[in-house]
Amino acid sequence: MINIGYIIPLICFWNTITNEISKYKQELISSNIVSLIHCLLFMAHHNYDYNLDYAVHMSIGYYTYDLMYIFRCILKSTNEFKRRFPFIIHHLISIYLLKLSLTGESKEQLLYGYNILETSNIMLYVSYHLHKEYGNYLHLNVVSEFFQLLWYSYFRVIKFSLYVRDNKRQYFQFNFTTQFVIIALYFMGIIWSYKLVKKNIKNFNGLKELYGSSRSAVLIESKRSND
Repeated sequence: MINIGYIIPLICFWNTITNEISKYKQELISSNIVSLIHCLLFMAHHNYDYNLDYAVHMSIGYYTYDLMYIFRCILKSTNEFKRRFPFIIHHLISIYLLKLSLTGESKEQLLYGYNILETSNIMLYVSYHLHKEYGNYLHLNVVSEFFQLLWYSYFRVIKFSLYVRDNKRQYFQFNFTTQFVIIALYFMGIIWSYKLVKKNIKNFNGLKELYGSSRSAVLIESKRSND
């Protein structure tokens, strides 16, 4: 069961971390950094099999805090709802699965799947940070978004597909809601991977157009010089 004695201090912890980083970074950037910190902390706990129950509460505390932050943003501007709606769904699903891992018999399988999902987000946070902090570095952002596509697609499509296949026996033992949530997460990964493919194609075409324009300018200048 969820230990409220853990959750409340953890919500305060994430709030404090965010406020401290916000002293040096813009609000959106600091929020992204905190998301990366949460991701890395859970991965460290999971990969070293260190106090996983506390790691689960840590993540629940983080998502609860972030939901509170999102709702505050929506109250300030209703335009925020559409942009942040996918994050609301993601956080609610994550809390549901984490809570289930504390009460169900398939804790190991659920947390392994959750770790795959968290790992897939690393390059998302990195790319977002580079885009916000170093937006003028075109090639750097194009390369980071390409690696984001490779990284995210591998974990959310290939790795997660293998996870579902290897745990199909446990999957069919879950109730309908849990089965639906896992499938929803899988298709969300496919949809987002498709969006990343489109973004990378756009980046590639943009670079091709840029270098094409540069080459044309060089040829024109060369022709003028010869004339």
